[in-house]
Amino acid sequence: MYEPKYKLNKKDVARWHALLLRHCLEAPVLTSYQRRLRKKYPPLTPAESLEFEALCRKRSKKIEAHPAVKASLRRSKRRIRIMDKLSAKLKILLK
Repeated sequence: MYEPKYKLNKKDVARWHALLLRHCLEAPVLTSYQRRLRKKYPPLTPAESLEFEALCRKRSKKIEAHPAVKASLRRSKRRIRIMDKLSAKLKILLK
């Protein structure tokens, strides 16, 4: 039986991690450790930023396709709907 993959392939994962590290180092507040790493890892170029965003989208789509994640999203949406209904009833009662 065929089961779809829910993770990126090894090449994409390695590239995503490399770009993620450089993306995280672009944070405005740098620790002394990040300053040392910044010399080793230059900031992302615009082309690399686009590649990083594409890999993030691909990764999130694959993660959201996992049955456990789908079930979790369904449960959370159901809870949100219930809370919205309860808050609407509470607003009516408080008026």
